Amino acid sequence: MIAEELLHFVWQFRLFNQLELYSTDDEQIKIIQVGQCNEDAGPDFLFSQISIDGREWRGHVEIHVDGADWFKHQHHLDAVYNSVILHVVYQNAVPAFREDGTVIPCFELAPLINIGLLERYRGIMQNLHWIPCEKHLHKVDILHKTQAMQRMAAIRLEQRYRQIQDLLDETLDDWEKVLFLQLCRSFGMKVNAQPFLQLGKLADLSLIRKYRNDIFKMEAMIFGQAGFLADVPNEGYTKKLAEEYRYLKTIHSLKELKVFEWKFMRMRPYNFPTFRLAQLLALYGRTPFLFETLIHCKNMTDLNQILTNVSLSSFWKTHFVLGKTTSIHTTDLSQRFIEHIAINAVIPVLFSYGKYMGIDELQTRALAWLEKLNAEQNKITRKFSELTLSAISAADSQGLLQLKQNYCDQKKCLQCNIGLSLLKS
Repeated sequence: MIAEELLHFVWQFRLFNQLELYSTDDEQIKIIQVGQCNEDAGPDFLFSQISIDGREWRGHVEIHVDGADWFKHQHHLDAVYNSVILHVVYQNAVPAFREDGTVIPCFELAPLINIGLLERYRGIMQNLHWIPCEKHLHKVDILHKTQAMQRMAAIRLEQRYRQIQDLLDETLDDWEKVLFLQLCRSFGMKVNAQPFLQLGKLADLSLIRKYRNDIFKMEAMIFGQAGFLADVPNEGYTKKLAEEYRYLKTIHSLKELKVFEWKFMRMRPYNFPTFRLAQLLALYGRTPFLFETLIHCKNMTDLNQILTNVSLSSFWKTHFVLGKTTSIHTTDLSQRFIEHIAINAVIPVLFSYGKYMGIDELQTRALAWLEKLNAEQNKITRKFSELTLSAISAADSQGLLQLKQNYCDQKKCLQCNIGLSLLKS
């Protein structure tokens, strides 16, 4: 059998023998316009132009692997399909009817498709490589590879925009809160993204602003809500935090997470959620209206000035977790982590706000920042580099992540520039 998606691809790019085409009723067919591929409900290709037996028709084209699918899908009872002018099938060309009983000309593709195309498609779809085109990627020219990364980077930002729209609905269009939630998720990295996000939803930004000049109260409130003060050593700074939290919890009716929701195992101390949370609070202590400040950043230099020199309390110079002292270490955000925040929180929010408000300049600025940042280094980008697809900028690496997770892993090769290039070659 053949996938219907492949038939769409064959029809769209006319990858079949186009000499002397005839319908199953021996009417001569000339394809003037294949039509526009329809990704929504309704016929597969819209506004096609087809000459049938010397008469030109304008309408839609429906494609099926098996001609009987017309009736299986009940198109003969659906008025939406009354404008179909040609029924394209791979095999089993049974007569198809519109709602009013009129017959639709049928065109069979099976005898016209090159067997080599089918074999290439089958080979790509059925292998178990890291990506379906792993053994063929080196054959693709750099232009198609670059276009694929650029397209995927844009798709990833659009996907982030849809996620941010959900947060907007939750926060009643509060962009400051949306940025805070995106930052929470980013500070949590991959391992603690979910508990960080849940904490962000519990936290009250107005209270963080209220206590921003008193880092002790702010840490007591948020570390308490995170659940980190539920079972701590009964001494020193940690004891004072716990006592203060009990008071703040009473007067503000605070809710909290369970401490077991956080993960520390096999992590570098600098990525411990306690240490990252302290850095996030220090950032908001310094810049309480961060979203408003972000919008006025004209370049990455402005953004770096906001994110560097974030001052934590002296306690964190000798701690990564509560109740355990370490040797003195830096508490600054590293340049690599700043870039991580920019890529995963700041730029998506900037792009989304520009798109939501119809401000093209903000969308352009977000894309420009992404292209200026260094490419992310992870197991996905490193593997792609081994396969001759290297990321130069963060836009490239974001594109590769989107490509792997949402296309390669799901074998959507016909929706990828690289897959199209290989199948058309």
